[in-house]
Amino acid sequence: MHNTHFEMEIFHKYENKIFWTISNFCNFKCPYCYIDKTQKPYYITENYSPEYIADCFDKTGKTWLIMLAGGEPFIMPQFLPLMRELTKNHHIQISTNLCSDEVFKFPEYVSPEKVMVISASLHVPEREKVDPEFEKFIEKCIFLQEKGFRVVVNYVIYPPLLSRIVKDFEHLKNKGIINMTAFTFLGEYDGKPYPESYTEDEIKLISTLSMYKREEDILRCSASYKGVRCEAGHRYFTTELDGTVYKCRSIPTAMGNILDGSFKPDNKNRKCTADICIDTYMAEFILDHNKSGLFRFFKKS
Repeated sequence: MHNTHFEMEIFHKYENKIFWTISNFCNFKCPYCYIDKTQKPYYITENYSPEYIADCFDKTGKTWLIMLAGGEPFIMPQFLPLMRELTKNHHIQISTNLCSDEVFKFPEYVSPEKVMVISASLHVPEREKVDPEFEKFIEKCIFLQEKGFRVVVNYVIYPPLLSRIVKDFEHLKNKGIINMTAFTFLGEYDGKPYPESYTEDEIKLISTLSMYKREEDILRCSASYKGVRCEAGHRYFTTELDGTVYKCRSIPTAMGNILDGSFKPDNKNRKCTADICIDTYMAEFILDHNKSGLFRFFKKS
């Protein structure tokens, strides 16, 4: 069977990486989500066919790791056909809350060898409204694992959850979840800004539960790599709903549009000029000084 254990080093298999927000609508209403809940739902497949979108990536002459997020991708019209077309020549990573039963059809469209990882976001405040014991969420995680996909459960550390996170992690592990990680909450809760308001003990707890080397940088608000050469704009990009490509979220320099053929990447890595890195979770994979492979791997039990 395909190895479903996930280690961070796998990112370095992919020379060209692009993070793409492909929809702006989600069925969850998480209190910490950045998506504007009042805007009209928009899906990239409303204006472009799966075949056209895949062809646009093919025409760049590069093989991509396409990291897909929303909104919630699995509720997007024609999402599965789009994944089938993209993975003919590229690899994908998907961030999803696993609410849609379309998840069960996913293996019919895409081979595990074409999926770096499925990031299964566990948003406890919303998930408990529809799935109090996480049973449906766990069922889909196990289904994907058994089909050979790497699945990482991303647990957002919303401050009210701090007292239960260890118990929740133990519950997921006992149910057969292989990979789990903590995600730092960014925002305001009870009149306090986060991550600035996490205590030292909370920082240590979250860092221990996270598989990401840079989690503590985020928790301590010290995610600055100014002056370090980075792949952003050369081999790493972020892309908006309409296909406009940017160097990264920290330095939103437009580099054309991948859907109209105007996308032009830089020809080399350049020094970061941002005071704070917003793409911190990607930093350990795209900063030049990380090429020696300094990672904190997910701890095997």
